[in-house]
Amino acid sequence: MKKLLYIISLFLLAACNDGDIIEKYTYQQEGIKVAVDVNISGTESWPDGYSVTLSGFSLPQNDKTSSAEYSEISKQIINGNGSTHTTLCGIPQSVNYLEIKVLNRIRQRVVTLWQKEFTNEEKSTRDTLKIDAGSINAGMFNYIQNEYFNNSCANCHGLGEHAAAGLFLTEGKSYAALVNVKSSKRADLNLVTPGDTANSVLHKILKGEFPEVKHNHSDNLDLEQDKILIDNWILSGAGEE
Repeated sequence: MKKLLYIISLFLLAACNDGDIIEKYTYQQEGIKVAVDVNISGTESWPDGYSVTLSGFSLPQNDKTSSAEYSEISKQIINGNGSTHTTLCGIPQSVNYLEIKVLNRIRQRVVTLWQKEFTNEEKSTRDTLKIDAGSINAGMFNYIQNEYFNNSCANCHGLGEHAAAGLFLTEGKSYAALVNVKSSKRADLNLVTPGDTANSVLHKILKGEFPEVKHNHSDNLDLEQDKILIDNWILSGAGEE
């Protein structure tokens, strides 16, 4: 028994003299770490299936237009109503753009809200890279207004004092002109009926399913996912933010 106690004592003494075991085996996470500060609003306006994220992408140099790429790494921005701090860890060297994006369920790029080239010099830092992304309105309707109505629809529905069909889709006027407003062509339909695409003229006209108008609007938006996004805005309640 005395011999056994002596052996145990020697073992414990050796362990104590081995130093700080926890520090010796500390795990070092691979990849780059970035912390982004942003004053962001409207993140909660996106329905299920979409998420506002800080993401990393590998894109051809100076490519800011692709909409069918997938993120290599992403983290959802939580509590996006005001000043928000989001840290993205383990970013691989292959990432050359950092973006605040809206992604769909399969991490596909849907909406670009902010983009910054991630340079080799920035990747070489061993410290956390800190970035200020400024202020962003991430609201779903705000995106629809800026990306679709302003860039396409308002060319006819907003120029001068007499918009086509009396419908103004310019900023500050479009929401009140669309949501729960009766169609002048079909008294049984609204231009936008919250939660109901089948009874929304906007849905039908973008699909080319509204023969009551002469002009074909089905090619006004380039991608099918743009039409799906507008449909999802309607289905989720057609919020104004």
